[in-house]
Amino acid sequence: MFPRTLNRWASRAVAGAALALASLSGTAAQAFTEEHVIILIDRSGSMMTTRASGQTRFADALVRGRDFVQMPNALPRLYAIWSFEGASYRREQGFEDGAKTVATLGRLTSGVGATPLALAVCDAADELLQFAPGIDARKVVHLISDGEENSTPEDTLCYGPPSITRYPNLTEGSWEWKIRNMLKTGDPLRDSPNPFQLVFDADVFFNHLTLAPAAAAPPEPAFHALLKGLSQASGGTFTPIEDTRPIPVPGDTNQDGCVNSTDYYLVLANYGLSVPPAAPAADLNGDRAVNFTDYSIVLGNLGRGCNTGPQPFVPVHEVRE
Repeated sequence: MFPRTLNRWASRAVAGAALALASLSGTAAQAFTEEHVIILIDRSGSMMTTRASGQTRFADALVRGRDFVQMPNALPRLYAIWSFEGASYRREQGFEDGAKTVATLGRLTSGVGATPLALAVCDAADELLQFAPGIDARKVVHLISDGEENSTPEDTLCYGPPSITRYPNLTEGSWEWKIRNMLKTGDPLRDSPNPFQLVFDADVFFNHLTLAPAAAAPPEPAFHALLKGLSQASGGTFTPIEDTRPIPVPGDTNQDGCVNSTDYYLVLANYGLSVPPAAPAADLNGDRAVNFTDYSIVLGNLGRGCNTGPQPFVPVHEVRE
């Protein structure tokens, strides 16, 4: 797969502007009928780092991708799978249902190259905006990565130097500024005070190097601040995944690595409420409401990650959609 040329971007910008007039933001209140998602899997060389679990980041990234696809969702979804490394990306799968997507994830292999993150994010956003424009669909870029941009080709529109300043005050012309604009407006060179057109999710693998045991916790890296800021501003989710800890388990409200009665009863106690006043931890799919989808997530994962001792808990309540 070769990067888009500047001429193609210019033609797409006109179509993107027209679409912006016809649709509301991914974060705005709208009666969407379905979701269109591109899952971006980083397959660069650093994703072969071995985590404390004994698995590589890439292997655990595939688990995260499968969990995302198999998680209950209020809207029907179509998924595309792209992977990126070196100076480009590969379209592993066009828009398909969940079963085909899980099968595609099972066939992916890692690479050895660098990280063209800006190119992949911008082109995925462009693809989503052009796909099925006549449908009121929530558009989602779901990134699973471990590193910053370092290899987007200079002849593509989202190429740029790193921002001198941190999110949200990004340096104009930087690659961070361009992907933010692309997610907001469909044009990497145009910012807007309006809501984001696309939702951005980010799972980011990382490892904190402790140089001095008594030292204070290191400040949040600028890359994490960028991904978290874009996720929160667009209505998506940001999940940092420390190499020394297990990967997050769907339904684990208190992040103890085990889905059990504590998680089940937290969702049940907040069932039917919006966030706030509902506890944000009970909103497992991040849609600002605790409902049957969240209940299904915790119920479907009960016992997962609980490897010590028997599982004594059996749900005694039942809710109806």
